[in-house]
Amino acid sequence: MLRGLRIVVSGVVLAGFTLAGASLASAQETPKPPPVMSLDGDAAVITILIQPDQTAAFESVLEKYKEALAKNDNAVRKTQLAGMKFFKSPTSAQGKAMYMVLVDPVVKGEEYDITRVVTEVFPVEVKEIYEKYKAAYAGRQIILLNKVP
Repeated sequence: MLRGLRIVVSGVVLAGFTLAGASLASAQETPKPPPVMSLDGDAAVITILIQPDQTAAFESVLEKYKEALAKNDNAVRKTQLAGMKFFKSPTSAQGKAMYMVLVDPVVKGEEYDITRVVTEVFPVEVKEIYEKYKAAYAGRQIILLNKVP
């Protein structure tokens, strides 16, 4: 009788560990990391300052960003792209090239960070893209806008 009780207890403990492991595995897969750069307004103007000798490199980064938004399996990324317009200013700021991204409407709570979005579609190429972006980057300002009733 004691032996039968040990087998039952062992089986219950083993089942408990198995279920706990399965719950832990599904819990680890479910949560996505919070966005590094989310926008909370109705619209936004993102100004990115770029080293003047790095504009071609930065523009290749922007093309990869747009491509990642367009090719992403997540339909929300396509919605984000549809609301974005990219511009380069003919004037400079502090000797830096100025790029502007107009976002209207903003998809609230979603990731807009260039390297995070590119990673979703191009995980192998992202390191090279990040290095180009890092070498070109000279500053950024985000202006959130809310509609006036």
